[in-house]
Amino acid sequence: MFVPVAEYTPDQPDFANPGSGFVHNCLPRTAQSYGPMPSLAAYSGPLAARCQGAFAAQDASGNVNAFAGDATKLYALAAGATSWTDVSKAGGYATAADQRWSAAQFGSRIIMTNFADPIQSFIMGSSTAFADLAAAAPHARYLAVVRDWVVAANTFDGVNGNQPQRVWWPAIDDPTNWPTPGTSAAAAVQSDFQDLVGDAGWVQGIVGNLGAADGAIFQERAIVRMNYVGPPAIFAFTTAEGARGTPAPGSIAQLGATVYYLGEDGFYAFDGSASRPIGANKIDKTVFADLDPSYFHRISAAIDPVNKLCFWAYPGVGNSGGNPNRLLAYNWSLDRFTLSDLSCELILRSLSFGASLDGLDATGFTLETLPFSLDSRAWAGGRVMLSAFDTTHQLNYFTGPNLAATVDTGEAELFPGRRGLVRNLRPIVDGGVPAVALGTRDRVLDPVAFGAAVAVDALGNAPQRASARYHRARLTLPAGAAFTHISGVEIDAVAEGLR
Repeated sequence: MFVPVAEYTPDQPDFANPGSGFVHNCLPRTAQSYGPMPSLAAYSGPLAARCQGAFAAQDASGNVNAFAGDATKLYALAAGATSWTDVSKAGGYATAADQRWSAAQFGSRIIMTNFADPIQSFIMGSSTAFADLAAAAPHARYLAVVRDWVVAANTFDGVNGNQPQRVWWPAIDDPTNWPTPGTSAAAAVQSDFQDLVGDAGWVQGIVGNLGAADGAIFQERAIVRMNYVGPPAIFAFTTAEGARGTPAPGSIAQLGATVYYLGEDGFYAFDGSASRPIGANKIDKTVFADLDPSYFHRISAAIDPVNKLCFWAYPGVGNSGGNPNRLLAYNWSLDRFTLSDLSCELILRSLSFGASLDGLDATGFTLETLPFSLDSRAWAGGRVMLSAFDTTHQLNYFTGPNLAATVDTGEAELFPGRRGLVRNLRPIVDGGVPAVALGTRDRVLDPVAFGAAVAVDALGNAPQRASARYHRARLTLPAGAAFTHISGVEIDAVAEGLR
């Protein structure tokens, strides 16, 4: 009989669960299979310290630029180079350990903020270093482009001090013009601010241009829609989620009209009108039990639109100094999750720089030292790619050898009401050299006991001999194994007696 791999649902009980409680270092591939999870492959040299924010953009000529920040510096990386250039303003910065750089692109202008320092500006194609955006601009924790404005959120200014519930926007089409709010000069250019009064907590992030809203503001316990209505109000603010926000600003990841995020009780997808739970009764309880509550601020998220995946990197049990050591993946087309062990500083959606064979020397690589194959998307400029800064502060692509994969099938009572003797297992995997172990128990209240993993022989079989009431199979592939689909296992078994 064929027992397929099952949806990863560790929050469900093992017995009578159509899902599986253990899927490790894989990605949801299809409704009937899991695919490989690649490891990191370094592209750049290191920053001087832990990466606390990064952003990739194309200029008007199509050239790709990457920007990154640590506690004291901002850096740039251009196509054809693998070493970061310090493009900090004179004197550097003082980013707090629990803060990160937030970034937005407005035309050719890259705008970055860390709250501790004035908002920074860099014009691609002409700037050689970041500079203060505008003397009148507030300090801010978060930035986003909403319609024709750069919007700053959770601000500080010299008049009102800290305003963690404030959203502030400059002149329309001019992020360098921040007139005094409430004046005729501000009204003339549709500049103003809005305080989101109430008990919903601090603003935790902002995104722009959703399907059902021009923008969305995430607070600790609410999500507020932001819609343009014209003068004199300019924007209208209405609560979309009155009790649900996010404790983790870095967990917010946008794909077009949908925003994925971690709420106080699990993972959600927000479409501009309402949130839909995506992790309930699947992985929420498991992740929260693993997540280190001291490091919510170290969670980061990124979208891989090519593979229809949203990723969250978070620090789980056994993390080192708050560095994320888990990577949760969600395939929105399949509505399925997987979990991998992978350490990094943060993940981001970046752009490939592009390179030709003639320009290979400029990157510092040779044909013998390439971190990924010549047909990789990394060599085609402007392609969206999932990236990460590793714990040595280097920019990486997810193009390294596949991680060691483990997938459990669901638990099955092969012969209802009777014991079963399993004589052989045949893993259905289209590559590598898989091994399979048999997990058994006689009662639901007993712990599962796994036998030794048996590698497949020349015929693709993994002979076993185990008698029990309940059975499950654990398929494993070593690191570096080349495969596309893990689909399940064929079990050769015969019925036995009732006891």
